Amino acid sequence: MFIPEEKVSEILNTSDIVDIVSESVILKKSGRNFFGLCPFHSEKTPSFSVNPSKQIFHCFGCSAGGNVLTYVMKYHGLSFPEAVKMIARRYNIAIETRELDPEKRRQIQLKEKLFRLNNRVMQYYHNCLKSGSQSVEAREYLNQRGLSGDMVDEFKLGFSPDAWDSVVRQFKGFKTSKNAAVQSGLVLKRQQSDGYYDRFRNRIMFPIFDVNMQVAGFGGRVMDDAMPKYMNSPETPVYNKSRILYGLHAAKQHCRQQGILYIVEGYFDFLSLYQHGIKNTVATLGTALTPDHIRILKGYASKMVLVFDSDAAGISAAKRSIKLFGKEGVDTRVLVLPDGSDPDSYVVKYGQKAFKKLADGAKSVIPFLLKVSTDTHGLSVEGRIKILDDMKVHLSQIQDSALRSLHVKELAEILKIDEKAVLEKVRDQALNQSGKKGSLTGVEPVQEHPESDPREKQMISIMLNYPQILEDVRKTKVLDSFYSERLRRLGKKIANVTPGENAFITSVMASLDNDDDQSLIASLVIGDNFSEQNAHPAAQSIINRIIRVRKKNENILTNKIISAEKGSDSEWELLKLKQKEIQQLHEH
Repeated sequence: MFIPEEKVSEILNTSDIVDIVSESVILKKSGRNFFGLCPFHSEKTPSFSVNPSKQIFHCFGCSAGGNVLTYVMKYHGLSFPEAVKMIARRYNIAIETRELDPEKRRQIQLKEKLFRLNNRVMQYYHNCLKSGSQSVEAREYLNQRGLSGDMVDEFKLGFSPDAWDSVVRQFKGFKTSKNAAVQSGLVLKRQQSDGYYDRFRNRIMFPIFDVNMQVAGFGGRVMDDAMPKYMNSPETPVYNKSRILYGLHAAKQHCRQQGILYIVEGYFDFLSLYQHGIKNTVATLGTALTPDHIRILKGYASKMVLVFDSDAAGISAAKRSIKLFGKEGVDTRVLVLPDGSDPDSYVVKYGQKAFKKLADGAKSVIPFLLKVSTDTHGLSVEGRIKILDDMKVHLSQIQDSALRSLHVKELAEILKIDEKAVLEKVRDQALNQSGKKGSLTGVEPVQEHPESDPREKQMISIMLNYPQILEDVRKTKVLDSFYSERLRRLGKKIANVTPGENAFITSVMASLDNDDDQSLIASLVIGDNFSEQNAHPAAQSIINRIIRVRKKNENILTNKIISAEKGSDSEWELLKLKQKEIQQLHEH
C-alpha cells in the first residue's frame, strides 16, 4: 500500500456509497437496499444493488461487487490511488502518499500532467478567441451561428491560430517534456525534420470535459469548406472517446431532473439546444455511440431521444444506434427533423417550444424503423416483402412477448399480410439468431467452484453479517472442513478481522486486494437471509452440518482405501493421494 491504510479506512468510513453511485446510476429504494440498472452490463430489469448499511454494491446479473473504491475504480477506469484521491477530494480528506511503485507513479503523474496541460491550453485557446486580430473571423463566425458570449465563456470555446507552432511555443513556455507533449495529442512530431507542429490550426476549438469537469481533449471545426470539417483529439491516457460525451458535465443534473435526455451529433447542435433552454442534451464526438456511452447515460435518465438530421446519413446513424439501445433496455425514441433541418438550425429558427412539441411526437423504435422501410421500398407487392424482411430482424430482438405480438399484428395490418405468416417469419429469424449467437441476454451465469458447498457460502454470509458468531467459528475450526479452498481462505481472513470502532464489512473489504474476492464477499453480504434472532442457532446448525459431512466423506474414503489395499494397486495409490490432499487442506 502506498497510501496509509488508516487513511484508506478513514475514506471508506467517511464516504457514502449511495451518494457516490447515485451520481452515475438512478437508484430506487426497495427494502433496506437500493436498486438500479447495472452500469457494467446490459440489462432491462434492475439487478444492481447497493446496501447503505454495509457500504457495498453487488450486481446479481454480472456478479460485479465491492465497496465504494471498487465502484469508482471500475466505473471511471481509475487505478486504486486515483480512486482514493477522487473520493478524498469529495469529502475534503487530506492524504499523504508513501513511495509508489515507479511505473504506477509514472502513469499517475502523466495523467495529472496531461489534465494540467489541457487546462492551460484550453485557457490559451479561449484567450486567443476573445482577443487578437487573428480571431476576428472566428468571433464573427460564432456570432453568425447565434452563440452568445455567455455560452462561449461557459463552455470555454476557443480558437487555434493559423500557425504551425502556436501550441508548441506554449509547451516550451510551460517547460513541457517531449513525452507529455506528444501524449497530449495536441502536437505531432515532424516526419522530415526535427521538432513538432500543432495538430489544430485555424479552427474553432471545443474543450471536451469529462464528468469530473476535467479537460480530457479537444474538438476543432474549420470555418470554411476545408476538410476534415471536424477534428478531435486522438485517444490519450485521459481521453477515451468511447466513454466521453460532449456536454454531459453540464447537462447531467438537468437530465436527472427531467428524466429524459436528447442525444445529438454535433457540438453546435448541443450548444444551440442548451442555449435555448433544452439543457438535458448531450452530443456524440463524431463517432458512433458505444455500449459504454449508453450505460453511462442510463445513470442520468431512463428515457432517451435520438435527434438526427433528415438526410440519409442521419437516418443511417439512427438505425445503427437503435440496436445498442435495445440491448441496453432503454426506452428510446427517434426524432428525425423536417427536411433540410438539423437540431441547431431548427431550434434557432423555430425556438424551444417548437422543438419540444416535435420531440413529444418522436416515434418509438419499431414505428420509426417501419416508416423508414416503407419510405424506402414502397407498398407494392415486392416492396411489402422487402419491408417484412427488414422488420423481422428488428421484431425478433424484442424480448417482451406481449409487445412483440402487438407490433406483429400492426405490421400484418399495414402490409395486408396474414398475421400468422408474419409471426412465422419473426420466429424463424429468432431461431436463426439464437443458433448463431447463443443466448440473447448477453449475460452468462457465473460458474462457481465445483467443490463449493452452498452451506459453506451460507457460513461465510453469516460470518460477514453477524460477526458475533466468529468466536464459535474459531473454536470449532469449521473452516478447516471447507471443501472450497477459496471460501476457506476468505473465511480465515474474515475470522482474523476484529470488529472495532469501524464498520466490520468495511474492514473486511479493505483487507482484500482481489476484485473477484470483493465481488464474492459483496454478494454474500447482500444475500443475507438471516436475522439477529436466528443467526446464532442457524450458524450452529450449519457448522455441525459442514463438519459432519466432511467427517462422513473422510470415513467413506478411508473404508475405500482399506478395500482397495486388497485390490488394484493403482486405485489404492489414487485414493491415498486424495487422502493426502485432504490432510494438506487441514494444515493450511
